[in-house]
Amino acid sequence: MKLSQQLILLIAGLVLLLFAGTLVISVDNTRGYLESQLGSHAQDAATSLGLSATTHVDEGDQAMVTAMVNAMFHRGDYLLIRFETLDGEAWLERSTESLVDGVPGWFVRLFPLDPPQRSATMMSGWRQVGRVVVKSHPGLAYGQLWQTTRQTLKLFVIGALLALLAGAIGLRLLLRPLRDVEIQAEAICNREFPVVERRPFTLELRRVVEAMNRLSARVSRMLSDSETLAEELRRQAYQDPVTGLANRRQFLHVLEHRASDRELYGSGGLLLLQLNGFKDYNQLRGYAAGDELLRRTGEAVVGVLHDAPSATVAHLAGADFAVLVENADAGRLREIAERIHAAVVDLTTPLDLPSSDVAHVGGAEFGDQLAGELLAEADRALREAQRESPNAVVIHGRADRRAVVRGRSEWRAMIEQALTDRRFSLVRQPVVAAADGRLLHHEVFLRIADPDQPARSLAAAVFMPMAEGSGLADRVDRAVVETVIAGIGRGEYPERVAVNLSPASLAAPGMLDWLGGLLSSRPAAAANLILEFPEYGATSHMEQLRLWIDRLGPLGVRFSLDHFGKGFSAFAYLRGSKVDYLKIDGSLVRELAAHDDNRFLLRTIAEIGHGLDMQVIAEAVETESEWQLLRGLGVDGGRGFWLGEPQ
Repeated sequence: MKLSQQLILLIAGLVLLLFAGTLVISVDNTRGYLESQLGSHAQDAATSLGLSATTHVDEGDQAMVTAMVNAMFHRGDYLLIRFETLDGEAWLERSTESLVDGVPGWFVRLFPLDPPQRSATMMSGWRQVGRVVVKSHPGLAYGQLWQTTRQTLKLFVIGALLALLAGAIGLRLLLRPLRDVEIQAEAICNREFPVVERRPFTLELRRVVEAMNRLSARVSRMLSDSETLAEELRRQAYQDPVTGLANRRQFLHVLEHRASDRELYGSGGLLLLQLNGFKDYNQLRGYAAGDELLRRTGEAVVGVLHDAPSATVAHLAGADFAVLVENADAGRLREIAERIHAAVVDLTTPLDLPSSDVAHVGGAEFGDQLAGELLAEADRALREAQRESPNAVVIHGRADRRAVVRGRSEWRAMIEQALTDRRFSLVRQPVVAAADGRLLHHEVFLRIADPDQPARSLAAAVFMPMAEGSGLADRVDRAVVETVIAGIGRGEYPERVAVNLSPASLAAPGMLDWLGGLLSSRPAAAANLILEFPEYGATSHMEQLRLWIDRLGPLGVRFSLDHFGKGFSAFAYLRGSKVDYLKIDGSLVRELAAHDDNRFLLRTIAEIGHGLDMQVIAEAVETESEWQLLRGLGVDGGRGFWLGEPQ
């Protein structure tokens, strides 16, 4: 119950208690006064009747006395009129019942009136001739007592309502700062840090507001400092100071992770770009001009990758650049290579380059090779391009010759058929707690059967790029979500289950409405569901992600950012994302033991996540040593082959 409601009830109770006491005292005093008046009335009547009837009583004229008594009694003001001898023997008496008209019976029983009986002695000279006894009727007194009580109650009700209304308004004004503080506290829990501008007049409340403002500002400053520190450390460790791109170390970490994880990264390729005559250009134009050429080259490469947000661009050293393209087939890889090369060649005129032979590009498509083998294959393609002709581009196909080459239309037909026939399966991998090894949730991965090789299944990383390019991503995601929800209903997932969705689904028309309607009728499934989006996709659709969280969060759905930390997005956007899980990209987990700055960065990310009420999960935990180090860095859990293989 709200504090204002409690105070209103307290005030109402006190007012009611005050009224009850006032009413009892008022009625009791009025009743005592009326009883006294009834006694005086009876005494006056007895004295008057005794004086007027003495002569007739002394003469024995009973008829006249009777007439006098009847005349007085029939007025209805008396319960009893009796003439008696000095010995107490009644010789004339008139009496009636105490009937009260116009007053409720319960009121008569609750506040009884006992009219006193009065008497007067009749004297004839010095001789006593008898006694008159009179008792007044309480009817009029009850009527007056009833009217007085009603008026008192009416005045009290009006006064109480006015008092409660004034109290409610006063409390609302008085407690408004507490409401502001409550909103501020809720905002802090929601990773926002507002300041209450309005200061209350009440000293104690003012101190509470000022303390909360200081707390909000301090927490915000602490998070900002942590974010700045993390970004600075990441910049120094992983970012090239000239171009702002990933440096060689960061690129190799990403490449090794992507090459080793075929579940998530089954297609794509590596492109190497080398500027021609860069050493001579430096000597001729100076190092400042050389740095400008590198910066403009990096900007040109990044500028043509607007439709490939997951690509990693790096300045390896000197004149060498690298681009790691994820989730792309051979045709798209060559298309991207040609666009990159054309953008770099276009720098000839703006920068007044000495030769039109600006750069060569070599690339290799993902196959079964390791990171080093893929790098060597791309380097061989680059050397071939340099031998072939000026500004040449050479791309080597997949090293895995068992792979079936399909065109875009074939991929689309195969995916549509798999959706129609429900020819897909889900594998799950556990996410375990760092503290005690208990299961936190499962993460599921999609696979479809390869129609050309029935014994082989294709990971989502192989066919999802084709699904996204063909506009089928939301249909695939719907099928996966429906399958998972059905599995939750059958009890196949006792813990929460995380489903990876395509960034394209965030903006797909009708997708949110469909999912909201589906989960509204299945509260148990909603409470067990985690929706995961890759960081690069979430940052590109942040407004849509917030809409999803606002719509599905109240149903119990949780949200996760996947592959966090691979790029160089500012950490500050995490405050507004309001996700529940932060999953650190596997490229940051590799070689933790050999790099102190990696460990420090991971610890800082964990602290930022915890400050924003997020659980921090490490991906791609492949060895026991990595897991032990991660547990000491403050992460909440991990996923990887060391902790459990996909089943």
